[in-house]
Amino acid sequence: MSKKICLHLIILLICILTATASAFSQTRDSTDIPKLLSEVKIKSDENWRRVNVETVNYVFKVRQIWREAGKESRIKEKSELYELYIPVKCPAKKCRVVTVLLEKNGKPLAADRVEKSRAKASEKIQDLETDKQARELPAEQPSRLVWMKFGYYVRRPNSARYETVVRLDGQEILETCEFYAPTRETINGREAIGLSFRPRADAVFSKESAYMPQSEGKIWIDATDKVLIQTAIWQKGTNFPETTSDYLFAHAALALDMTRTAEGIWFNRLGRINGLAYPNLFAEMKGDYSVEHFDFHRFNTEIKEVEIYRSNKER
Repeated sequence: MSKKICLHLIILLICILTATASAFSQTRDSTDIPKLLSEVKIKSDENWRRVNVETVNYVFKVRQIWREAGKESRIKEKSELYELYIPVKCPAKKCRVVTVLLEKNGKPLAADRVEKSRAKASEKIQDLETDKQARELPAEQPSRLVWMKFGYYVRRPNSARYETVVRLDGQEILETCEFYAPTRETINGREAIGLSFRPRADAVFSKESAYMPQSEGKIWIDATDKVLIQTAIWQKGTNFPETTSDYLFAHAALALDMTRTAEGIWFNRLGRINGLAYPNLFAEMKGDYSVEHFDFHRFNTEIKEVEIYRSNKER
């Protein structure tokens, strides 16, 4: 091949790459961020109305993991895996979910113990269904929906009550931050729109989110459903070798991810607060805590005999 032909091919390749880069830049620049966020708020509210109504129709698993620094820089870890069912009715005193412990610290419980727990759970559920004093969950939705929220709770000495010391709040982020640099990514096979964010200079934060002025992060929006599905927050000035959603989410100080069920409802999948990796960001959270929800299964709540869903699928 002659040098002249090679030169023409190189020029043609440069033109193609330049045009592609220009088109991508125009796609990024043409994103109407205020309009997008307005639609996200509406669609996320609609999704969480469905979550509030439909949660009682699902049974799913919950895994909690606590990691903290031990002696000689060793990391101590403990975990619990539950099956969880949310009753249709609540006792007069307080609403409580029905749980069945499946694993502790990574070790499965004996099969007979799990079966006994499932039997007791079924009894509790049936008792609530027939309890005349138990109240049904309110059909009316609150004026301000609570969604995309995750927190870490502690119980103070000489106190029986838990209080939140760190909280990630998707609604608060939308209301108090400025968004920029839209990107397009594929998350779990679905197209998503990423938006970087930083707190506005005039923003005021609650005690539970006092870390925000020292933070920045990114949110991801499902491009089809227009629902806020992922949030990652890290300390300002942190440099990452990669900027993909998977990498940022895995290495964030706070992270919240959602999963879409077969019925098209987005539920919280994973919430994490990592005070081990970011010891200077949180005043009262020096460990690494995460809660994962998975194995969502919808069932008919109108059946008289409730059977706790069992699945061989483990994550």
